[in-house]
Amino acid sequence: MNRCHRPLFLAVALAGALFSLPLYPASLGGLNDGYTPPLTPKPTSKAVPKPKSTPKPYVPAEEPAPQPASIPARAPTPAPVAADDPAIACWRDGAWQADCAFAAYPGGPQFRIVGGDLSFTMGTRQGSDAMAFDDEHPPHPVRFQRRFALAETEVSVAHYLACVQDRGCREPQWRETGSQYHYQTGSEKAYYLAWHAHQPTSPITGIDWNDARAYAAWLTKKTRQSYALPTEAQWEYAARGNKSARWYFGNDESRLEEEAWYDANSGSRLHAVGSTPRNSHPWELKDMAGNAREWVADCWHGNYLNPPDNGDRAWEGENGGECGQRVVRGGSWYDHAGSTRAAYRYVNATGYRNDYVSFRPARMLP
Repeated sequence: MNRCHRPLFLAVALAGALFSLPLYPASLGGLNDGYTPPLTPKPTSKAVPKPKSTPKPYVPAEEPAPQPASIPARAPTPAPVAADDPAIACWRDGAWQADCAFAAYPGGPQFRIVGGDLSFTMGTRQGSDAMAFDDEHPPHPVRFQRRFALAETEVSVAHYLACVQDRGCREPQWRETGSQYHYQTGSEKAYYLAWHAHQPTSPITGIDWNDARAYAAWLTKKTRQSYALPTEAQWEYAARGNKSARWYFGNDESRLEEEAWYDANSGSRLHAVGSTPRNSHPWELKDMAGNAREWVADCWHGNYLNPPDNGDRAWEGENGGECGQRVVRGGSWYDHAGSTRAAYRYVNATGYRNDYVSFRPARMLP
């Protein structure tokens, strides 16, 4: 080997020896034994002192404001009739509703609740009305103890014949077997036929006071409610319609031709119940003037001296009453205007039957 190349050879050999030695981690000895790396100091956080809390001043708790005492809801006043009574439809807000209608039975006559404050002055003051008669004097105060309902119209032929068919009423004179007035076979059949008395919608005529009472008794039995002929006071109170005038619509006679069937417009015959061109009665009662006169419960008295002040009670035989004769009210298809006034009175024997007297029943309400 050339001398000049020897140092280079040694250097290369030494380097190869060094790189051929194995390396071991410090923990296992070797070249790294005894070497400890310097420790890196951990960062320290400077403690920040918490702010001191300032105590809140003491505030006493507010007492709740007193609440007004709660008023319990008022329970609705229960109806004074049974749930199956048709009149219950007219009980609202704890009272009977004026002019409300109910049928006595399905398909039967309609009744209207009579309104007002249940008091009025009955009769006519002498000299106050040129149409008045002496038997309307003196006027007197009347009060009713109970509310009542009145049939909306006179009882129709159809409704009355339902009672006949049920054997609760006798035949009207124009249907009686053997009667000279029988509308088909009687020698005087024209007496009723001419006035349309046989029409189903006409007011029933050819009946007397006892027949009218029998119908009310039948209606009571059929419905299990109490029906009767109205007292004279009830009838007049209802006819006045809460007014003190001649008619429920006032004193203007020119309006009568629209509100009633009487001699000026009836054509000399009966008309269907409730069929006037106009009806302005405040409680929706119809035919309270004209078409047919109407039986009421009272015995006849020729004036109003010492009458009862309780209008619920019929004036019977006391103070000279004639109970073989009964009062009729309302005027008819052949009467003049003065006889259709609310205060007008007339009288018939209890057994009298003709072609211009009918009736309408009333019902006392609890």
